[in-house]
Amino acid sequence: MTKALREPRRHLAAEIAAAILEGAYRPGEWLRQIDLEETFAAKRFDVRGALSELVARGMVTHVANRGYRVFVPDLNIVREMLQIRSLLEVEAITQALPHIGPTELGRIKAAQQAFEDAVARGSKADQANTNAAFHDEIYRYASNRSLAQLIVEIRNRARPGPIALWPSHADLQRSAAHHTEIVAAIEARDIDALVAAVRRHIVESGANYPPRERDDNAPVD
Repeated sequence: MTKALREPRRHLAAEIAAAILEGAYRPGEWLRQIDLEETFAAKRFDVRGALSELVARGMVTHVANRGYRVFVPDLNIVREMLQIRSLLEVEAITQALPHIGPTELGRIKAAQQAFEDAVARGSKADQANTNAAFHDEIYRYASNRSLAQLIVEIRNRARPGPIALWPSHADLQRSAAHHTEIVAAIEARDIDALVAAVRRHIVESGANYPPRERDDNAPVD
């Protein structure tokens, strides 16, 4: 006689974290426990435990007498990290350009098109992933391989949320336009225009900045 198999233990914190990563909850957004209970069909005790775990992981902030909200990065730190990104990515693009021929340019254009398709009809996760893939496809041709890896690490640290989230569709379209400028400069072999386009993209992309702090009156759970 065999014993009934036990169902695997549910990891509610991982489920909520995945929802945050997918952009279901934006940085600074309040997480009402009653809403989480309904959304994830979970008990209040389990929701509290999951939120405490996410606080320890740095994805959620607990505000005394107010509740829980998705972590918002410090704007000064974000700006400092963007300055570092600009230095690294300009160096990477300068190294990469001599190694980008017709075949490599074709791959970059394909990555550019994938992002544009995601802007038109993809999910937030698709948009974030194809945007990162576009840049990674360019920087992979830099002669310093460690530089390309460092850029990914810095980009993740500078990110104002678990995934890149654009405040509006207009911001998404602006990023797509920046990509077009970058590709055009690569194709023209114009290093000055290329450096300017990369810097402009980093500084002006809406996905690189956290949302403004809101003074929402979060209900006490």
